Amino acid sequence: MGGWDLTTTLSSGNPDHYYECFQELVQRHRLPQRQCMLNLVTTFFGYFLIGTVTISQIPQILKILRRRNASGVSFVSIILMLQASSSKVAYCVQQNFPFSAWGENLVLMVEMVVLVLLLLSYNKRPISAVCFMVFYTLIMLALIIPLVPTKFITYLNICSIPVLSISRIIQIYTNHKNHDTGQLSGTSSFLCVFQSFGRISTSILLTRDWILILTFVQLLISNLILTLQVIYYRRKNRKLK
Repeated sequence: MGGWDLTTTLSSGNPDHYYECFQELVQRHRLPQRQCMLNLVTTFFGYFLIGTVTISQIPQILKILRRRNASGVSFVSIILMLQASSSKVAYCVQQNFPFSAWGENLVLMVEMVVLVLLLLSYNKRPISAVCFMVFYTLIMLALIIPLVPTKFITYLNICSIPVLSISRIIQIYTNHKNHDTGQLSGTSSFLCVFQSFGRISTSILLTRDWILILTFVQLLISNLILTLQVIYYRRKNRKLK
């Protein structure tokens, strides 16, 4: 294969590498080398995870729209989640990571923006919603172009680890204080657990970036707690009725 380094084949995100690996499998009717095959499967799994994230927050958004009520959903938690996903997108674009390794953060970022706008709208703050959208758009343009130093983006991404933890802790505490999960969607919480678990493995194989790996580990733990809370409080409240 003329010096093709299979240990970095698909993690580089080069389409030619995907083609060579696929050609080995389909046209030459033989299995590619182990690392190549592993990376190919991991890459396709990464796109599958992007798909699951695309639908993960849809139940949450639809539930708020249907009830016309955002009770139980922490505004601060959503804002912190938005900061974390936005910084992750800017960082991964800067690092030229393959889209399959981080694409769900772009989807999650858009969904968090929608949730922020819904929360502001149902709290009768339309002007705040417009101001937020303008301010947020300007910040993202500055990060992606980028108009800020690359080190700043890296530090911002590192900060997303404790920010994500805090955002989940706030939501967990809100549920505990209210003894109810309100409009929090159990389906969304479960899909987030599945996505976090899958992302730990794809981050290890595709990027080997410790910031991403630690982020998904703590997300797995916090999303698991949230899912268990939804199950517990729904069963408890059902028994009281």
